[in-house]
Amino acid sequence: MSTFNELIDFTRSTTGTYLDSVVLTESVTNGDFDAGTNGWAEYDYKASVSATGGQLTVIATGIGNGSFAYQKINAEVGKTYIVTAQISTTGIAYVRADTDISTPWSVLGGTSFVGTANVTKSFTFIATEEEIYIGLGTSNASVGLSATYNYISVKEVIGGQVSGTPLLRTAAINEPRLEYDASGNPLGLLIEEARTNLLAYSEGFTSGWSDIFCFTTANAIASPDGAVSGAKLQEDSSGVNGPRFFPNNNAVLTANQAQTLSCFFKAGTSAYAYLTIRHSQGNVAAVEFDLTSGTVNSTTVFGNMTLNGSDITSVGNGWYKCSVTATSSASTTSGFYLLAMTDGSGVTSAGYPNYALTGKNIYAWGAQLEEGAFPTSYIPTSGSTVTRAVDSAVATLSDFYYRQKHGSMVVEFTSKYDESAALYKRVYEIGNTGTSVNRILLFAKTDVTRLTSQVRDNDSPQYSETLTSSLPNGTGVYSKAAMAWEINNAHAAFDGNVVGSVDTDVSLTQTRDTLGIMRSTTGTTATLTGHIKSIQYYPLRVADAKLETLTS
Repeated sequence: MSTFNELIDFTRSTTGTYLDSVVLTESVTNGDFDAGTNGWAEYDYKASVSATGGQLTVIATGIGNGSFAYQKINAEVGKTYIVTAQISTTGIAYVRADTDISTPWSVLGGTSFVGTANVTKSFTFIATEEEIYIGLGTSNASVGLSATYNYISVKEVIGGQVSGTPLLRTAAINEPRLEYDASGNPLGLLIEEARTNLLAYSEGFTSGWSDIFCFTTANAIASPDGAVSGAKLQEDSSGVNGPRFFPNNNAVLTANQAQTLSCFFKAGTSAYAYLTIRHSQGNVAAVEFDLTSGTVNSTTVFGNMTLNGSDITSVGNGWYKCSVTATSSASTTSGFYLLAMTDGSGVTSAGYPNYALTGKNIYAWGAQLEEGAFPTSYIPTSGSTVTRAVDSAVATLSDFYYRQKHGSMVVEFTSKYDESAALYKRVYEIGNTGTSVNRILLFAKTDVTRLTSQVRDNDSPQYSETLTSSLPNGTGVYSKAAMAWEINNAHAAFDGNVVGSVDTDVSLTQTRDTLGIMRSTTGTTATLTGHIKSIQYYPLRVADAKLETLTS
């Protein structure tokens, strides 16, 4: 049986994030130190290592490349590992993962602990050798410096596990994203158009963000990607009743251009979060989210703003990706975006969240602003805007016994699109690289949300049938469509029903060599954002009754 990579030529010129279903397997021996120093050694006699009461203490006894307690773990080259550790004492400490413990700190990855006791930090690394050294240490600047640790965990991330633990992962350049939902159900191959996160700082909510009646604690909780990088948004207890929010004041709104603001939220002592796209005073589109039930609690829109949509989706571990999409009828360079905590009682007439809480907090991570009528996958930023490139998946027809004169295609997919754009977005297209005249395709005409199957020879439609005029729009809402063709006989089915009548004018005189998945064979401008859960080709004209069965 052929594998995905053997049949599909997949490319994306940047990295891309996606929700995976994973199993995390522990690699460290005695990471909670309950067995004393068992499994841990002193580095090069520059450290004194002891353990008592479930804590490990490292004292620097020399100056060099660091004073460490370390152990060697077996790793698999190319696999991802998450390192999480907690220091119990105020001071400076280092956690590292290296291929050689004698090399300078942080060859593969590492993190430093400064200040607050019982702070937890984490980082990820990709193994480059089969043996990796894990070190817990102190600064190498002063003999006698010590650090005490409560625990360390190094877990291998094994993805693609049905009913596993949800984890937001980063796929490498040209790596396909086979996505899952928060319950471990496979969604399929994620295909997305190119998008840019216009917020220069997507995490931390200090740089690039202001605060009103609140403050931020960075790295307070494990975020959706497993790292301890989620921020706590905390009311400052000033006693002033009013909105508690974190504005980004660099909003640029172009007239009639839809924008989508999204952020990952998790309930703290408050169960409600709030997102706003704001043109100016009295011109607001806002949504309030219930982080306990995972629902939109209330929406509001004022002035020259149109609220195009909102969404809240679980990504596991109590986190939700929340979004608001809005369009302004006027342009501005002085608007702003709000992240807020609320009391669940809706929005004021001025467009601010109502607030009657005392000392409450929520958690936030991964804010994103993009031009478009729907949210796409998270694009991290840390000082400038970042663009995620378009996904591209094509296949050579000769690799799977394609027949020029007859065949059938069955596809299960979900999609997102801009309903106001008159674009022919492809679900699939069988054609020729470099020419658009000879095609067998399934496309969404997005301005009227219709789904059409078509056979074209020399750019002339020989068969064309609208399968539905109300294509579901949103992740998790799947459709099944099928088309079967041979000379003078073509028909299609949608969600268990054949559509229209058999077409008897199909000649199929032209040859075709390429399959485009969620794109055309001539380029990616016709990319349809969504998931392909399955795509099947049969080298024969499947009977109409079978088309109904295959799409049920």
